[in-house]
Amino acid sequence: MKKGFLIVSIVSVFLIIALSGVTYAEDLTLDLCKSKARAAAELIRREGLAAMPKIEDANGEFRFADGEGYIWVHNLDGIMIMHPHKTALNGKGLLDMRDVNGVYLFVAMNELVEESGEGWVPYAWPKPGEEVSSPKVSYVVLAEHADDEFVCGAGMYDVTAAEIKARFPDDQMYEE
Repeated sequence: MKKGFLIVSIVSVFLIIALSGVTYAEDLTLDLCKSKARAAAELIRREGLAAMPKIEDANGEFRFADGEGYIWVHNLDGIMIMHPHKTALNGKGLLDMRDVNGVYLFVAMNELVEESGEGWVPYAWPKPGEEVSSPKVSYVVLAEHADDEFVCGAGMYDVTAAEIKARFPDDQMYEE
């Protein structure tokens, strides 16, 4: 009788945990950045600007890896549509923005998606909450809706172009 009660108790606890909505943080990976950028682009293709609240939602699917990963959206005119961490950029022109290495990063992103539709762009960018730039690589995807063209991106810090080429040898990579 005690053994049966123990088994029922263990199964009950397991079911409560499994059904309670408890989630475990996923690790930020290159594959995750790529899949989230593609998913955001697909949502924009379907909904256009109406998709922005879903992409911007701090508790939504486009904030991932325990908040370390996020999607931003800019357009091919170089205007930031939505950046969840650097909201001061929203509505601003970015085509003249260079990183600490002189890379016109938003021009690079636009060129890559216009030529290939999607791919990786290495550059330097401050980590959330920091002022100093760190090496970063982002996966960017072109999303067209009606007459609008957007670039959706997600990236990771402290990853090299060589690591991207080794992991994704068939993906497009921006190179100056």
